[in-house]
Amino acid sequence: MKQKNISLLTLLLVFIAWPSGLLAQTRLKVAYPTTVGSMAVLWVAKEAKLFEKQGLEVELIYVAGSSKVVQAMLAKEIPISEIAIPAVIQANLAGADLIMLAGPNHKPGQKLMVKPEIKRREDLKGKKIGITRFGTSDDFLLRYVLGQWGLQPDRDVALIQMGGSQETLAGLASRAVDGGMLSSPLHLQAAKFGYSLLADLSAIGVDYQGAGVVTTKSYMRESPDILRRYLRAYVEGLHRFKTDKSFAVKVIGKYSRITDHEALEETYQHYAVKVMPKVPYPTVKGIQMVLDEIGSRNPKAKGLQPGSFIDVAYLKDLEQSGFVKTLYGE
Repeated sequence: MKQKNISLLTLLLVFIAWPSGLLAQTRLKVAYPTTVGSMAVLWVAKEAKLFEKQGLEVELIYVAGSSKVVQAMLAKEIPISEIAIPAVIQANLAGADLIMLAGPNHKPGQKLMVKPEIKRREDLKGKKIGITRFGTSDDFLLRYVLGQWGLQPDRDVALIQMGGSQETLAGLASRAVDGGMLSSPLHLQAAKFGYSLLADLSAIGVDYQGAGVVTTKSYMRESPDILRRYLRAYVEGLHRFKTDKSFAVKVIGKYSRITDHEALEETYQHYAVKVMPKVPYPTVKGIQMVLDEIGSRNPKAKGLQPGSFIDVAYLKDLEQSGFVKTLYGE
């Protein structure tokens, strides 16, 4: 009897001492719409097991195109995603309740890659340009830049839905389209197929709210603790991305299926060094830019405030707790 009591006590002590991250994990499905560098923070957090550290068993699901991701979120199939603000705004204008909690991508990363015979903007007239899907960042930014050039989307230039970024690249390889919107590292692969860079949208001088952590207001009410833990892992993933280059480059290569070192290096430099801040607050100025552009086509967007599409309370709590400074040794 004495031996049995000792054994039970030993088991109890082991259970108490067992790391909390190794106990039952909360399962969570998270969607991402493209295989380019703007998704890197999510990928790094997953590969570094930072979600598990916060008691979350995250399953990453690739759903080509943010408009398809939104459909899955509204059907309550996926509670969290990594999508850009145009998809959030357009979904909410149609009655959805999406909200962005973090957004490290403050500049557009897209490049307009075209056949070599297209040398000037005017040469785009009558041509077909591949995008992922309507309602995505590719769609929004291409329409924006064409408008800046005095070209009318759909009339002067045909926008062709390809499905996803890999499908856009495949369309270029097969010459199914005359050009395509691609981000690092995929645009360098297009260059190897003989395509030329007509426009680097990261150099057009505008703030833009790209991919970030998006959920629904209803999920915020139902699962605040899960979101708090998710963002803690995400912010640590951002730190790992910015400070562990060799690991980050391997992760980008894995998810993008690109092995070219030059392409991976350029991708890392653009996102980790040039674009992403230590604390991933969404850019209000970048959201306003999107609202202005959408408002020119949809009167419902006029007068809406950028702050109505974001909630940074969780990020503020993390920053005020000293978590970010501790990560960076400040």
